[in-house]
Amino acid sequence: MTTSAVTAPRALTTYLRRATWGLPPARQQELWDELEEHALTRTEHLTLTGLSPTQAMTQAIHELGPPARVTLGMAKVYTMPKLLLAAGTLALAVSAGLYALAGGGAAPQITLDVVTSRPVTPTCVRGTKPTGDDVTIVSEKDGITCYTFNDATNYQGAFVDGIEVARAVNAQGGHARLDGGTLSISLPGRGGGGGDVNSNLYRNGRPLYDAATVIGAMGTSLPIEFRGYAAPEVQIGSVNLRLGTGSVSMGRRFYNPLNDVFISALKGSRRDVNVVSGGYFVDSEAPAARRHHILTPLTPGEVVLLVTKRAGENYMVDSAEVAGDRTVALQSEASKVKFVSSLDQLGPYPSGGRITALLVRVSNIPLSNLKSGIFVPAQPTSDAR
Repeated sequence: MTTSAVTAPRALTTYLRRATWGLPPARQQELWDELEEHALTRTEHLTLTGLSPTQAMTQAIHELGPPARVTLGMAKVYTMPKLLLAAGTLALAVSAGLYALAGGGAAPQITLDVVTSRPVTPTCVRGTKPTGDDVTIVSEKDGITCYTFNDATNYQGAFVDGIEVARAVNAQGGHARLDGGTLSISLPGRGGGGGDVNSNLYRNGRPLYDAATVIGAMGTSLPIEFRGYAAPEVQIGSVNLRLGTGSVSMGRRFYNPLNDVFISALKGSRRDVNVVSGGYFVDSEAPAARRHHILTPLTPGEVVLLVTKRAGENYMVDSAEVAGDRTVALQSEASKVKFVSSLDQLGPYPSGGRITALLVRVSNIPLSNLKSGIFVPAQPTSDAR
């Protein structure tokens, strides 16, 4: 369905036709393009391991999972932008979360090891060739261009081993299995729910999954709560898990990619399909002109989110931990902000020379009640310094 002078392999075309059958035309085209991009990228990766192009394509299609399951899962997928590749954008503390989800009764806290950067693997696109100083072209063949990012922060995040996650979920009373790069999880108990997550990221032959991606993919009515920053904890139901030991801070790597989960909660839904895009700061130093130092009424150790709005339903967030003096240092695209008391008051255009911004405590508070975490500090404006 993608307009191109190059014909996709027959096996892939057949798979795409079956996987998108019955969907609304707009979603059908979007899913077709996303699945095709995923398959082409994964095929490129597999050929680098020594497989022939035909073998690599066969394996890539197998990893996508049965087409019928892909179709049925689109309600979840379409509420999560680029889910099929999100594990590449974006430690399964979340998985840990899932692991917690899986717990029925009280259980000791479980700490998961974290991989803080994903393997540098090419992204492949058909058609327009990427340009600019931020990318390096790896290969060009038959109208398909594969490239990598030059900025290492594009590969940072919080990731955990899918095999370990599956074992943890099963050990806690849930049911999880891996089929190629697809991790399928069923959570126990009333309202447990579950979902599928796809990954094209591998480390030593084992699939990696991003924490925020997994949390966003799970459909569950179980209560979800976050605590801690350097070693974040996720509690879902009665089980809680810890992401890392704190020797290396997972804070921004974990909380910032949860931007659409938090925004959806502020809008009053588990995940709002209208939150079509958003951005967050990666774990790197920001220019001085983009740091706001804010005195809060909060207890040291709480986690705060700063939210600003771009055009449409497009938000930008950053997270930080409240310091011992009750201050928090947060980044923003705006050097001058005015704090407001609701998401509806945010806008992309300055008023009186200031952009409206929202401060939200996201720790030690149920995700379903996140609105109660909104606060306006005693000093309602901030100039970054």
